Amino acid sequence: MSLLAPRHRELVADAERFARERLAPWAAGNPASLPPELWRAAGEAGLLGVAVPREYGGRGLDYLAVTAAAAALVGAGHNPGFGLSWIIHNVVARLAFWELGREDQHVRFLPDLAAGRITASISISEPGVGAHPKHLETRAVQRGGEFVIDGEKSFLTNGPFVDLYVVLAVTGFRGERKEFSALIVPRGTPGATLTPLLDLGCFRPSPHCGLRLADCTVPAANLLGPAGEAYAALALAFREREDVVLAGLVLGGMDRQLELVIEVLRAGGGAAGKEAEERLGRLRYLRDALRLLAFTAASRLDAAAAPDERLSLVLSFRSLAREFQEELVGAVAPPARTENGEEYRLLAGDLRRTIGLAGNVMTLKQRKHGAALLAGMEGGGG
Repeated sequence: MSLLAPRHRELVADAERFARERLAPWAAGNPASLPPELWRAAGEAGLLGVAVPREYGGRGLDYLAVTAAAAALVGAGHNPGFGLSWIIHNVVARLAFWELGREDQHVRFLPDLAAGRITASISISEPGVGAHPKHLETRAVQRGGEFVIDGEKSFLTNGPFVDLYVVLAVTGFRGERKEFSALIVPRGTPGATLTPLLDLGCFRPSPHCGLRLADCTVPAANLLGPAGEAYAALALAFREREDVVLAGLVLGGMDRQLELVIEVLRAGGGAAGKEAEERLGRLRYLRDALRLLAFTAASRLDAAAAPDERLSLVLSFRSLAREFQEELVGAVAPPARTENGEEYRLLAGDLRRTIGLAGNVMTLKQRKHGAALLAGMEGGGG
């Protein structure tokens, strides 16, 4: 039985239509940038406020909806870069501005975010240290009714074109432990400057850059969520949501990979007969299992299930996704010098990068669970 309700399927149909009519023709030109008119068109199609409540102009849906729509956009639109930018916008709108935002912030920001009139990015990582709280140094000091922010952020997805930066900053200490707060920094705020575009070698043309903050002053009203609690409420929560929802990007990419391989086989460029049929059958079974894992993980996130349960689903998805990619190696890819061959190469690279995100963290978590099993602390340990 499908995990998608009628309202989810309606969204997926809209996403597929937008992808076929607008994204795929644009992606065919191997674009170097994401045009503003395409982003605005996504807003007009009702795709930029998927998990924003209806009273603020959104679809009023959930993370399962974001995951399913991401699969449709990437699978039919042929561009994981757009899919990544779209996912980040929708997750930030939901998590930062709806889940953490106050009512006045809901009224001020959510309608424009849902319509695509403005967009937002999350600013957690810092140059050379990533996102580990022990090493983050960006600070915000409250002076009267304002916060003054100093520091530098890196790897801002959509950073070059967004209107609002949600900045994680140290605002105090509890003993030796840092306390973090989240602050909205509008584009153009004095003291906030973008660092040059980053070429990640993947997810083109989704743009990335850094943000330098020097004596950057914002009103205290720009605080998102409770002061001092943003590392758990924003940074950890964002990573968890990103891990779950990015599975939609992977699903859509695998659908497109299968399309490209099938085109080659039908044209006589691959193994014929039973061997091809068996391989494609295995790939289909893997894809169907992956879809079930991804949608289950998203639905459990929406249901606020236990973190370990959600983690098991994410780890299982990534393990099976790697198996899918290994199985594809035995299939015949489009010839390298053809248009489809270049798309296939870039797509495979994007998917490998997505599946491997936060790989060290995931390995440590697996090791922790393995140690617990050996110690008899779970899984039949009595």
